[in-house]
Amino acid sequence: MMKEQTEFEDTGIIGGADGPTAIFFADKTHKPTLLQRVQRFFSRTKRHFIEKKIVPGTHTIEEVEEYLKSRYGFVEVDRKDSLFIEEYEQMRTSFLFEHRPDLVEGQKIDFDPSEDSAVIMRKLQEKSDKEREIAENIPREVFDIDYHRYIKTGKDINDSMDFTVERNYAYFGGGAQGSNGYIRKWRKIYKDVYKYYGVSEEDIKNKTQRYKDLILELSM
Repeated sequence: MMKEQTEFEDTGIIGGADGPTAIFFADKTHKPTLLQRVQRFFSRTKRHFIEKKIVPGTHTIEEVEEYLKSRYGFVEVDRKDSLFIEEYEQMRTSFLFEHRPDLVEGQKIDFDPSEDSAVIMRKLQEKSDKEREIAENIPREVFDIDYHRYIKTGKDINDSMDFTVERNYAYFGGGAQGSNGYIRKWRKIYKDVYKYYGVSEEDIKNKTQRYKDLILELSM
């Protein structure tokens, strides 16, 4: 449950490329507790040992897709499926503003994150709707994405997991729903796929974003 903003000093916003924007409220008025300091210490220690085990070796996004299908039995979703079309449009809009700001120059929609949380949520929806409208007015031949979605279901009807892939910008992500055991299974698969995607010697040496993303995923 989201607490009232009046109890907190700072507000942050995380925008996902393929999903809803998340809002978090950070309390900067108190020092970290002993438990928080201990948790941070163990997190740093875990990341340190993970970094020591990283070896160079990379695969392409297309190879990742084949790995999903051959090793784990994921199946690609029909591109005519209504859910696929909606997710494609959401990702296309997000990637347009992230990767091609030249095409939407002067059309970026901002708002004050210090406002009441209810106002922020309303303005986020208005922002999303307006950006979607802007994206729809840009021809596909000018800007488009190569979006694919893969799914895998469990024995229980409520268990499912999915992978979303965008080839042009080498993006992949996903999620799972269902039993705790099935979600744990998803997390293991996701980490394995991230390791398979891998990093190069240059990534390791320069600590690129690809390298940082790998370390972050493996330490979750």
